[in-house]
Amino acid sequence: MKLHEIKARELNGRDTIHRFKAQFKAASLECLALLEDCAIERVFCDYHEDYVVKFVDDGDIYYRFVQVKTKTKQNHLYNILEIFGIKKTKKNGHDLPNSFAGKMLLHVDNFGDTCHSLVILTNINFDDDVEGLVNDAQSGNVVSKHTATLIAETKKLVPSLAVKTDKEVLDFLSHLKLAPRQQILNEDDDNFVSSAHSQIYKYSEINLTPKEIRLLIIQLLSLIESKSSEEIKDSMTEDMLNDKASVSLDDMLDILAISRPAYYLLRNGGDPNAIKSASILQRVLKRNNYKEETLNSFANFKSQWETWYRVNRHTIQELKLLELMDEITSLTDNLAVGKIDMKTITGAVVKLTTNLRTLLGRNDLTEELVFGAVLSEIVKGESSWISVKLWLQQALNPKVLISRTRQETGLTFWVMRLYFISR
Repeated sequence: MKLHEIKARELNGRDTIHRFKAQFKAASLECLALLEDCAIERVFCDYHEDYVVKFVDDGDIYYRFVQVKTKTKQNHLYNILEIFGIKKTKKNGHDLPNSFAGKMLLHVDNFGDTCHSLVILTNINFDDDVEGLVNDAQSGNVVSKHTATLIAETKKLVPSLAVKTDKEVLDFLSHLKLAPRQQILNEDDDNFVSSAHSQIYKYSEINLTPKEIRLLIIQLLSLIESKSSEEIKDSMTEDMLNDKASVSLDDMLDILAISRPAYYLLRNGGDPNAIKSASILQRVLKRNNYKEETLNSFANFKSQWETWYRVNRHTIQELKLLELMDEITSLTDNLAVGKIDMKTITGAVVKLTTNLRTLLGRNDLTEELVFGAVLSEIVKGESSWISVKLWLQQALNPKVLISRTRQETGLTFWVMRLYFISR
């Protein structure tokens, strides 16, 4: 007999892995929201719920609790028994405490005003009875024939509601939200990668390739996995919990290919191309001990050259144009390998300017323009180096590798997945 000819005793492990994958993907997109939404402070992973989003608004703290539920069978509809433990027949008692919603509703009682909402996130749909109950809770009006039952069961579940009016119980239930048809939760990763792609690309210091973006997604998923599996002890301070179980904006910026100054400029609406270029130039100047004020002058030289080149390249013979760029690249290469440095480059630029004027037979090539050409090539080269470092970071950064105990299996899964996708 061959292995495939005998039915496996159990495949529950595969289903469990799929559910965790869906949970990590949903949490990772929530973490990417940290880049856009200033009110989100951090995302807690697998603590109280599959993940919890912490908001801080004018000093006030709010939490959104999210439970991720998936089904392989796409035409399945979650019903009121699964969501609320409500049985349509009167023979058997209801079971709100052990239902999806019943367990989540306790957060409203425990956290009070800091509980912003409870979300059930799923890749499929809810049936009309479930939608009707949630709509009644949101509107405060009783339409569904099951609403009275849910109100009665909720009063049993939460003792503090026993003496409350039906309207007050509906207000309590209004914290529950449904998020159906979330395609990013499916086993096929295309929708998830597409959703993550735009945010990662937007907040990157270089124009990343699709493979590089996938590498960053792998690193993000590995971070979520790490934060979801750290040991949580009973006696733990807030700072310790934040460190072990949550992802903050700083964690995201450590992963993404962008410096903090460039990120804040982008988030405040700056021109992406100009900011990415300036940020790389700033990185080079800082490495060579130039002052911050020098950046504007150097960026202006670079801009002047790129304008000159764009206007004049069509009037220059192609062979001379190639020789022009070869001369500029040669100086840039010498700078890169340390034959000259930023402090001694002035003499080299003066010499190069003379050579280029002779080559092209024109006097409008100033030393500032030629220096701008060198800076332009430096930015292009630095961009390529950042790209290389990004690949190395995936293999060598301890934040990615984490540890070779609990995390090894999960990280290997994501890396191998990328390997086969990219082949």
